[in-house]
Amino acid sequence: MFNSNKYISKVEEFSQKSINDNNLMHIALAFDDNYAMPAGITITSIIQNNNNLNFCFHLFVDTISSMQLQKFNELVSDKCTIKIYYLNNNFQVNSETLVLGYLSFMSCVRFIIPDILEKETDKFLYIDSDILCLKPINTLYNTEITSYIAGVIPDDDVMRNVIKDLYPINSEKYFNAGVLLINTKEWVKNDISAKCMQTINDGNIYRFADQDVLNILLEGKTLLLPIKFNTKVQITISCREEKSIPPYTVLLHYVTGYKPWYQTFDSDLFKKYFSLSPWRDTKRPLALKRSWLRHFAKYNFKKGNIVTALKFYYLYLTKKIF
Repeated sequence: MFNSNKYISKVEEFSQKSINDNNLMHIALAFDDNYAMPAGITITSIIQNNNNLNFCFHLFVDTISSMQLQKFNELVSDKCTIKIYYLNNNFQVNSETLVLGYLSFMSCVRFIIPDILEKETDKFLYIDSDILCLKPINTLYNTEITSYIAGVIPDDDVMRNVIKDLYPINSEKYFNAGVLLINTKEWVKNDISAKCMQTINDGNIYRFADQDVLNILLEGKTLLLPIKFNTKVQITISCREEKSIPPYTVLLHYVTGYKPWYQTFDSDLFKKYFSLSPWRDTKRPLALKRSWLRHFAKYNFKKGNIVTALKFYYLYLTKKIF
C-alpha cells in the first residue's frame, strides 16, 4: 500500500482553534521558498473574499525561511489555521520531464497530498501559488463530486490542440491542474498517488509534467467545472490584460513564466492583495529576466514616470555589463 507520509519529515501547525472543526474548508498549496510570498498572497486573496468561511491551509514545502514562516503565522486567526508539511529527500521526480523553464519538482507534490489528507477531510481544494481569488469560493468547494476522483476545469483550445497530438486521451476534456477539487477517498481507493509517482518517473518526457500525468491517469474520472473557477490570463508588462478579465471570474490564474509579483509587471490586482498581506512591507523580487528591466523602463518612459524609468534602465545596464 502506498504511503505518502514517507515523503514528509515534519509537520507544523499554527492555529487558534481545533483543526477537527467540521466546518473547515481545506485548501492545499505546494511551493518552495521562492514562491512563499506569492503563495501567501494567494491565501490572502482567499481570506479577503471569503470572510464568512473557516479555513485550514495545508502548505507543502521543501524549505522555507524563518521570515516566511513568521509571515504565514500572521495569517492565522480564529477563522484560519495553517499546517506546514516539510518534504524530505525521498520525494524524487525525473527532472528531464520538467521541460518548461518555470516548473520545478514542487509542481508534482500535488500527486501525494490526497493520500496525506485522507484522514483529515473527505475533500479539499488544491490551488497553485500563481492564482488570485477574486470572489467567494464556497460554490466551488461545495460542488458534489462523490462519484468522481476530482472536479477539474478544462484548459483552453490552444492547449487542447497541443495535447491531441501527444497522448491517446480525449483532448476535449484536457484540464488545467492549477485548480483541483479532490475527493480524497476516491483518490486513495484508486491508488492515484502511487500511479502518479510511477508514471512521472517512468522515463518518458511529459510536455506539461504533472498536468499531463494527471490527465492521463484521471481520464473519465473527473467532473468538468465552469471556467470561472480557473480563468487563465497571460500578462505583459503593463498587465492591461487584467482589465479584460470576465466579471464572473472566481479564481484568476497567471499562466506562463510571466508572474505579477515581479516588480517589472504593473499588476493592480496583485498589488491590491499584496498591500493587504503580511508581506506588504517586504520588497517584491525584481525580475526573472534581464530584458524585463528594459521593457519596464520603456513602459514607464511612455507613462511619464521618468524616475522609475531611469531606475530600471540603470538596473538593466548594470546587469548587462556585469
